[in-house]
Amino acid sequence: MVCRRRVQTVSSTGSTESHRVRLNLTIQVSKVDFSFSGGSGTGASNQGNTDADAGSTSSSSLTALHISGRVVSENPHVKMGAFHTLDIESNRDIRIEKADGWDSIALSRIEEAIVPGRGAEVGAIVCGEGVAAFCLLSQHLTLVTHRMSVSIPRKSASSAQHDKGLQKFYAALYDSFVRHIPYANAGLRAIIIASPGWVRDAVYDYIFTEAGKRGEKVLQRALKEKCFRVHVNSPHVHSLVEVLKSVEVSSQLKETKFAREGMVLDRHVFSLTFGNDLIFIIPYQLL
Repeated sequence: MVCRRRVQTVSSTGSTESHRVRLNLTIQVSKVDFSFSGGSGTGASNQGNTDADAGSTSSSSLTALHISGRVVSENPHVKMGAFHTLDIESNRDIRIEKADGWDSIALSRIEEAIVPGRGAEVGAIVCGEGVAAFCLLSQHLTLVTHRMSVSIPRKSASSAQHDKGLQKFYAALYDSFVRHIPYANAGLRAIIIASPGWVRDAVYDYIFTEAGKRGEKVLQRALKEKCFRVHVNSPHVHSLVEVLKSVEVSSQLKETKFAREGMVLDRHVFSLTFGNDLIFIIPYQLL
């Protein structure tokens, strides 16, 4: 991993000079620590001549991942075997190796995590008048790909201005839908349009009609086969929980990966609540 470390040099006259250098360190990880404070090295102490502030996360960070271990590659500034702590940061190169290699399951999870929308089984639009959020749901992640907001004049002020604002909103929503929802992907099992009131129906009708005008037959077919319109109480992303628990959606998505994991978790929580005699807590290493 590439990091920065403070190095002191002593000249022939005895004066010392301190400066920071970029290092490429290889360590054998012995401890992983996750903190919410964003500070450096909460659980691992440094030994020898190492400096824990290498690659430290900025104070504005809310979370940080720290890895600790002994240096296993030669470096002019760090001794072999010295204990070192590194902070994993965004936009910083890191290479993770295992002695026995990575299996296909681990590699597929990594690819799904680093490629936005990869492996998504559900596309969702949570909207209200003038606002919309576009989401992709995969087995391990709910990704908000886009948010939009369009100012719509009140209907009481001017009916013509209100209708003009709605048409502007629907047009922008259509363009965002085409860009952010992979409706032509065979792996996408469902498209959900959720909103309070009847906004969802107006959105569906506009997208379907506009797709017909533009000759987008694939989009029209996807709307007919995959689309669900669901009522929610709020036009915010957290309403997806309410959507996924609705009868029409849960019955259709019961075979998706994230739905199966959700059902297993629900059964586990039910067992913890009502069947304590059936639950056994064992060390993770025995699993």
